[in-house]
Amino acid sequence: MRLHLALALLAAGALLLLAQPAEGASADAETPLYLKRDGLGNTFKLNAKEPQENRVGWWSCSEELNQQGTFYPLSTWEQGLGGQVELGESYTFTIWVESTNVQEITIRSTLYLFVVDEEGNATRHNISREEVSKEAEAFPPGTTLNGNYTVEPDSELSLDHGDYQIVPAFSAIGLELETSITWAPDTENRTVYIKADSPDFDSHITVRMRPVFLNPEVFFSNDRTDEPGEDSLYIKASVVDALGVIDDSGSGSVADLDLGSFSLEIEGVSGGGNFNDSVRVRDQHPFAKYIEGRWQYQQDSDISSGTYQITISVTDMRGNIWEESVSYDLTVDEFAIELEHEDGGGGTYDLQLPRGGKVEYRVKVWNRGNTADSFKIEVDDNSLPSNWEATLLTSDEFDLPVDQYDYARVRIEAPDGAAGGSSATARLEVTSLNDGSVSERMDLRATVRTYGAVISGLDSRITIDPEVLDIDGLYRFSVGVRNTGNDRDSYDVTAIIGRGDWTVHIEEGGQAVNTITVDRGKTKQLEIVLKPVNFENSMGDEVDFRFSAESVPPGDGSALFEAKLVVEIPIERVIDLTIAAVDLQVNGRPYAQLMPGDLQAGAPVQFQIVVKNLGGRGADPFSVKLYVAGRVEASYSVDMGLAGFGEALVLLEWSKPAAGLATLRITADPALAVEDERNRADNSFSLSLDIAAAPSGNGDSSGDGDGFSIPGFGLAGVLLSAAIVARRRR
Repeated sequence: MRLHLALALLAAGALLLLAQPAEGASADAETPLYLKRDGLGNTFKLNAKEPQENRVGWWSCSEELNQQGTFYPLSTWEQGLGGQVELGESYTFTIWVESTNVQEITIRSTLYLFVVDEEGNATRHNISREEVSKEAEAFPPGTTLNGNYTVEPDSELSLDHGDYQIVPAFSAIGLELETSITWAPDTENRTVYIKADSPDFDSHITVRMRPVFLNPEVFFSNDRTDEPGEDSLYIKASVVDALGVIDDSGSGSVADLDLGSFSLEIEGVSGGGNFNDSVRVRDQHPFAKYIEGRWQYQQDSDISSGTYQITISVTDMRGNIWEESVSYDLTVDEFAIELEHEDGGGGTYDLQLPRGGKVEYRVKVWNRGNTADSFKIEVDDNSLPSNWEATLLTSDEFDLPVDQYDYARVRIEAPDGAAGGSSATARLEVTSLNDGSVSERMDLRATVRTYGAVISGLDSRITIDPEVLDIDGLYRFSVGVRNTGNDRDSYDVTAIIGRGDWTVHIEEGGQAVNTITVDRGKTKQLEIVLKPVNFENSMGDEVDFRFSAESVPPGDGSALFEAKLVVEIPIERVIDLTIAAVDLQVNGRPYAQLMPGDLQAGAPVQFQIVVKNLGGRGADPFSVKLYVAGRVEASYSVDMGLAGFGEALVLLEWSKPAAGLATLRITADPALAVEDERNRADNSFSLSLDIAAAPSGNGDSSGDGDGFSIPGFGLAGVLLSAAIVARRRR
């Protein structure tokens, strides 16, 4: 598998550490990457580790004659990038060649990237393609390139990195070499080899890049103790080296970095801060190292609370220094108090009590300083109304270690005559005995209890779709009970339905309940569980539903909600054919506008009627029939059926009407071909027509003459009698 494909798999499951260039550090440095003889297929390794062993790698160039202008592929070398890389503007290369009888050699080098996207797919992007030649000396004549020599450009080659000046982690950088050889006249003894991977033949590319990034998300822990001078700031940072995995064993290590160069310094502090040899470097993953240390800031002079800059730096094996400065807000030797309600939170502590009753406040007094402290506890009752009382039930002095608390308990009592909803406030005051300027206050407010409830989340008409009943035939819908009183309250909840064969109960969290408890101002969500039965023949009928919530005594809050339950299939899933006289035209005129004498005996009568599907489900083919005196006079087949919410134009003809008053009926789907129709009551309607006697000079009353002409219908109208026009209702 090619190296870039292996990296793509790694990228799919690895943690990507994001980093930004160090402010003030150089953007890039000359970074050599050496051609290695280890590889798979025709792709070999490329990494920053200088060759250490004399194990030369050989790559034979094409020995074809007449190569001028033709380049033959040699091999590719790739380096996986374990972190992001910032590319510079140029690169160069040095390629060792050994040859005999060569007049000129041209190497085409292509520098490319394989970039891995979020799905793990790698795409290649060429960032440089250059041709560099080396030619034998012109004098003396017949001189050829023999032995070992290097091919390298005269100056640095520019990079066209496009969108990838910042190359994302888990990409790969690669070099592709092609050669074109001009042979000396003596072609019998001709050889060309590219050589690499030894101290003597160290073929390599040198890319201006930044491969080392420092993760700015530094971990800090300001660890404090009760022992004087022992407080310290723990610092841990991550250094990501994109060229980290370069170990020949394959085990992986950040060997591109000088592990002894890692340092932590506190800017503006003498000597960079006292770390007492605590700085350590350890593995994070094959591409990164942790640097950690503990700043014993109480052992340094003039350290006070404030923002400090910490510089983290590391040097790579080429002497390039990479650094990052991060800030930390340090707090030292401060006294602080926090007052907190027993159940969490601060601010005014509100509790309820009955008339003539009492309530106890339990306030957490926290030592939020960085050293042990003692506190004075007082209750100010000057603002209490007459006959109200406030009493401190605990000691008036606390001794607390750092980040520890104790309860200050205060009792407030209301008189018997206190009105519902009335309130009174006392104040708890806590002061540091080590720093009298540090104090905190909390108002303790007692309110005489009131009760109330509101029901929410229900509509006055609740529609039940039979298809949403669960496997047990149950239908569930939500209801909310809001506590509008001024304290937590408990309620008896009841649900009643107007059908004796239906059942209903109330659930909270999947458990049946009859009583619930709701905090002040909160809403408790409940679920009504209904089992409707025997509704097939009463679809659309309304059933009474009542839901109530009443405060448990002695509370007097209550709420009632009434609604109608209706079982019906949603209109989107039903078929509902309908026809009406308002949509009927007779001989091209609206039925309601027919005048006496418009219709004559023996003259055919043309009926144009619109059939509508009021439901969203399509209807199968059906017929529409015209009945005269109970017999079928005409029939029209809607062969394509009728789409949901669609319409069809149907033409029917009464060919030989007789004089007199006639009663007719038009029916859609008389054969009941459409199954499961929601409502057939509007599938038919009757109408009366007054047929006038034919005038004496009008020809044969049988209507067989050629005088047949219906207003609004010519030949096109007759042809329409064999067609259906359907359109979507707007």
